[in-house]
Amino acid sequence: MQLKRSLDIFVYKSTSHNVWVNLSFEDWILSKVDLTCRRILFLWRNSPCVVIGRHQNPWLETNIAVLRDKGVLLARRRSGGGAVYHDLGNMNCTVFTHRQDYERERNLQLVCEALNRGWGLDLSVNKHHDIISGNQLKVSGSSSKLAKDSAFHHFTLLLCADTANMTTLLRPAPLLSLTNTSATLSRRSSTLNLSSRSHDITWDAACSHIASAFYSAHDITLTNQRVVEVEPGEEGGFPGITKMADELKDWYWIYGKTPKFTLKAENEFKFGHLVFTAEVEGGAITSCDIILEHSSSTPTAFLNNLKDALTGTLLWRSHVLAVFQQLQTSMQQSRKSSCVMVDDLDTQFCVNKLFM
Repeated sequence: MQLKRSLDIFVYKSTSHNVWVNLSFEDWILSKVDLTCRRILFLWRNSPCVVIGRHQNPWLETNIAVLRDKGVLLARRRSGGGAVYHDLGNMNCTVFTHRQDYERERNLQLVCEALNRGWGLDLSVNKHHDIISGNQLKVSGSSSKLAKDSAFHHFTLLLCADTANMTTLLRPAPLLSLTNTSATLSRRSSTLNLSSRSHDITWDAACSHIASAFYSAHDITLTNQRVVEVEPGEEGGFPGITKMADELKDWYWIYGKTPKFTLKAENEFKFGHLVFTAEVEGGAITSCDIILEHSSSTPTAFLNNLKDALTGTLLWRSHVLAVFQQLQTSMQQSRKSSCVMVDDLDTQFCVNKLFM
C-alpha cells in the first residue's frame, strides 16, 4: 500500500511590484526548491506592465510605442499562453507543486470556492481553464510551466484593473501587419473586474480568503495559517535571483526570442505611398524591401542603400533611426540628393512609431 506523503504548505505574499522580480521568483522556486513534499502558493501583483507568453510576438500582441510613451514595462515570461495586462488591480496567484501533483482544475476550483463563499459570487472554471463569472465574462486566465520534477500553475484575477489601459495596450500598432509567424496568438475575451460585483474585494481581502482556502484544503488549522511577506529581489535570501531578473529584462529575451515573422508597414508621405516589408528573425531584419508608390520620382539609389543598411539591424526604433541618420549624413556629404525624402522619413517613418 502506498502511503500518502506529508506535505509542507507555505503561502508567500510579494512586497515587490516589479514584474521581472516577481517572474524571476517563480523561476527561482521552480529551479531551487525541492517540491517533492512541499506545496507553495505565491501571491503577487505588478505595477502597470504587459506580460507575453514564452512563444509570442510582442509586435503582434501590444503597441510597443504606446508602452514606451506611457512608461509601461514589457516582459516575456518563461511559461506559455497569451498576453496579459498587469497593474496593482490585477492579482496573480502561482501554485507550485511536484510535477505529479500538478492540477490546474483543482487550483482554480479552490479560488472560485473561496471567492464565491466570501462574496457570494458566481465564479466557475471553463474548458480553457479560465475563471469566468455567471455571465461568461473572464476574470482570470491561466498558464503553467513544467520541469522534470516540479511545476507551477499561475493565473490572474481581475480585481480592479484599469480596463481602459488594458484595452489600449493589448492591441498592436495600427500601421503594422505581421504574417508568416508560428508565434502563439492570444485569445481575446470580454472581461470583468470583481470589484464591480463587490466593492470590498480588495487585494488584501482576496489574499486572505485565498490563502485561508489553500491552507484549509491541506488540513492546516486556522491557528497555524500564516502568510509570509517576501521581497523576492533580495539576493541574500534568494541567491542567484538578480541574474534571473536581469535575464528576463534583457532585450534579446523580450524581443529577440520572438519566432521569425514577416512585417509590413506602410504610410502616406508627401512624396508618395511608402510600403516597407521585412523578414525578421531573432529581433533583427534579415531582409527587406522598400517600395515607393504614386510618386513623381523614385530615388532608386537611396532606397537600395536604405535596404542594404537596414539588413541586419535590430527592429528597434533607436537602431533604425541611427541607420536613417547615418545614410542622411552620407548623402548630404556626397551631394547625391537634396535629402528631402530622408528628412521626412527621419521624422515620420521612424519617430512616428513604425519602428520600435
